[in-house]
Amino acid sequence: MSLVSVIIPAYNAANIVKGAIESVLAQTLQDFEIIVVDDGSKDETAKAVEPFLTDSRVQYFRQENRGLPGARNAGAKISHGEYLAFLDADDFLAPNALEAMSKRFEESGSAWLNVGVLKLEGENKIIRHPRLPEGDLLLAILEDDFITRSPFYPRKEFFGIGMYDEEIRMREDWDINIRMIAAGRPFALLDEPLYLYTRTPGSITTSNRDVLHSYTEKLLRKHHKTLADAGNREVSRVYARNMWNLGAQYYRELKSYRGCFHCVSESLRYDMSPRRLLRPFFRVIGLQKRSV
Repeated sequence: MSLVSVIIPAYNAANIVKGAIESVLAQTLQDFEIIVVDDGSKDETAKAVEPFLTDSRVQYFRQENRGLPGARNAGAKISHGEYLAFLDADDFLAPNALEAMSKRFEESGSAWLNVGVLKLEGENKIIRHPRLPEGDLLLAILEDDFITRSPFYPRKEFFGIGMYDEEIRMREDWDINIRMIAAGRPFALLDEPLYLYTRTPGSITTSNRDVLHSYTEKLLRKHHKTLADAGNREVSRVYARNMWNLGAQYYRELKSYRGCFHCVSESLRYDMSPRRLLRPFFRVIGLQKRSV
């Protein structure tokens, strides 16, 4: 039984998955297995993985397309590690990532980790440090996903929380983070850039933004609306703010008046905030003053 199972979901990843696999093979901690889950790719992802299969620690598993959460769950189900690490096919792990995360778990006895991230956007490199908000953590995570990255779980914790929700194909990390905090599972901070996240400029298309907003609304209704409908006034206000902001994104990014109106109406139904209603007016006044 390996100490760590590294699960790499891959969809049409023939040109990128090699880097992710190599970053695991280069780890200072070598007690691992790698499970590449091909989520119904239509390119040559299988051929890209094939040279690595000479290493008995590397496995390749193909399934019909189920989305990122479904691919992660599939890999977890066939894994054997005491810990589960999730690495996207276009990302990398720092060389000491598995060793540092395993050690932090042993020291803290925590159920999950919030680790630092190195964001690679073209030539730009940005380090995002994990943080711990003040006050109620559940309200904080409902307000915004403050978890920088949580790629590593003890096996029993991941299965105990119910794995990833396969009905939420985007914002799946925010969803599981909410569930972990709502369940009172303690997490530890590890302020090292152990997860290297890549993003190609312009890779998020308009159609993807539409899908992202759709799944964001689905998540808000799953968690925020449910708690608000149960009578939690603080969550009602958080839900209203999130729906208002989502409506603004529908308008700014997609020029979708229907999406904007739908979200804004839902926001006002849960918190009729005069300040929020008047904010666009004051912005216009401010623009007029600056132009005089």
